[in-house]
Amino acid sequence: MLQALRSRGLSSVIYGVLIIGMALVFVLGFNPSAGKQKASLGEQCAARVKGHCITPKDHMAAYRLLIPRGEQNEPLVAKAKQMGILRVSLDGLIERELLVNDAERLGITVGEDEVTEAIYDGFIHASLPSDKVSLAPYVRLFDGKVRYNFRDSKTKKFELKVYERTIKAVTGRSPTEFREEQTREILAEKVRDLVHTPVRVSESEALAGYIDERSTATLNTITVRASYLAKYLPAPLPKDVLAWAADDTNKKSVEGSSEAHKNPHLRHILIKVEPSASDSVKAAAKARIVAAIARVKHGESFAAVAKEISQDGSAGAGGDVGDQTDGFVAPFKDAADKLKPGEMTDAPVETQFGYHAIMRDAAMTDDALKLMVATELFTRVKAEEAAKAMAEKIQADLKAGKDAQKSIDEQIAALTPNAPVKAAAAPGAAAVPATDAKKPAPATPDAPVADTADTDSSRPQIVSTAAFNKGGDPIPGLSAESNAKVLHFAFTAKDKDGMDDVMLAGQDFVLVSLKEHKTATKEEFAKDKEVYLQTLVRQKQDEAFALYMARLKDAAKNEIKVDEKYMAEKMGTAKTADGGAPTPTEEDEEEGN
Repeated sequence: MLQALRSRGLSSVIYGVLIIGMALVFVLGFNPSAGKQKASLGEQCAARVKGHCITPKDHMAAYRLLIPRGEQNEPLVAKAKQMGILRVSLDGLIERELLVNDAERLGITVGEDEVTEAIYDGFIHASLPSDKVSLAPYVRLFDGKVRYNFRDSKTKKFELKVYERTIKAVTGRSPTEFREEQTREILAEKVRDLVHTPVRVSESEALAGYIDERSTATLNTITVRASYLAKYLPAPLPKDVLAWAADDTNKKSVEGSSEAHKNPHLRHILIKVEPSASDSVKAAAKARIVAAIARVKHGESFAAVAKEISQDGSAGAGGDVGDQTDGFVAPFKDAADKLKPGEMTDAPVETQFGYHAIMRDAAMTDDALKLMVATELFTRVKAEEAAKAMAEKIQADLKAGKDAQKSIDEQIAALTPNAPVKAAAAPGAAAVPATDAKKPAPATPDAPVADTADTDSSRPQIVSTAAFNKGGDPIPGLSAESNAKVLHFAFTAKDKDGMDDVMLAGQDFVLVSLKEHKTATKEEFAKDKEVYLQTLVRQKQDEAFALYMARLKDAAKNEIKVDEKYMAEKMGTAKTADGGAPTPTEEDEEEGN
């Protein structure tokens, strides 16, 4: 203690006496047998570790300490639930007890003055499990400590009453209990430091790691979407659909999907427009929906019009969005719920996404329903086949040295030389009866011209990704295996090289070529060296400690017992509306105290 006072350079004798007096108070409150806590027969333990009982009171104190805080130090209960702090805090205590046990084996001890010194400095030690160290910044835990101010707001000096009031509010512990817990925390921290200390990173290793992490690549991609092809393929003939549906490999899909369509499905046409768009842009989008509604009223199939002009991902399926409206935005849901089978909205429905026309399919006989479903499935399969064929043809052109844009243009022209093919009404699909089927749809002033295959925004296009490193995810929708292939290609190929494989992302086919590869330099490393070295050392320390902790847990696996019933009660076995588990209330926490 005297050495601590000397290190502070205190010249005031009175101030020194004050500190010594407070230290004596702490010493008198310290229970040297704290490390020997055992569970009595009637005592509840949240967990037992090598005979040591972690009580609910211990657990809830750790939970309170780790709960994230917001403005004015307000506890963020919902955030704690999302982060799983209840389980994290208990796992941290379990690891702490294993480290305390190992400290005894290693002959590591903690002096009373060390605990006093930490308290005087305003630090509360806490333990995160070794696999959750990434949570530290979110729970204000830095180097194993949470910073608290135990000083008087006026004198700026350590104040015993402020300290006692703070730890009671934060952890629900008495000074004696708090010191006992802090002794164990500091013991565990010493073992962590023992594991961390030998970790070193050479400058050459850091340079190699820096170049590996900071080097970036940029790709050019061409995506051929099945939903795009579905819009522009000729409508299938019923005889071809029925022959396809009769095949044993397709029968089950048709029957299952027919069952799902027993309730008439909703379809919609969307013309996108941003809420912040100008009045003229909104008027043009609205006019386009008005024109679409008129086309359907004059005899065209709603599904066919949706395929042609809808800007929603459901366009390829004729605008089909299922038979339920749960989860849809309110204006859409309200309008759709009012529709009876065979009905369509008379006026555009405005939502945050733009303007919609909505229709509910008419009720159909079993045969008509089966034919409609088979037609949609057949169209989807043929669209995927056509998308794959188009992607492979473009790739063959690229390998032959043809310009990418020219190849894309040729493929689109071959698909539809002039305008999109007007698909016939899907068999059995509902259409509003025409007042005069021979009369053309009325022209709508300022209505935009319908998309064609070469003006459609979902057509194949050359798109450059953002620059990414080796841990990136440059093409959304790829499987983990395909993403790994793309990353390997990006950092081993030469600029302008193309991948041999066509990547599959959902129902889309993606061609990939390397636009640019930028390698990090030694000069860049020199600027970032100190910060990067510190970060790399910390990462390696965390890895080393995680391995150390894994060995301790494996050796003690038969001596770690968690009261899962207690945890279920605290976390709540009933799920909340958002799928998470309820967080303990203040009453729950007091119960643990």
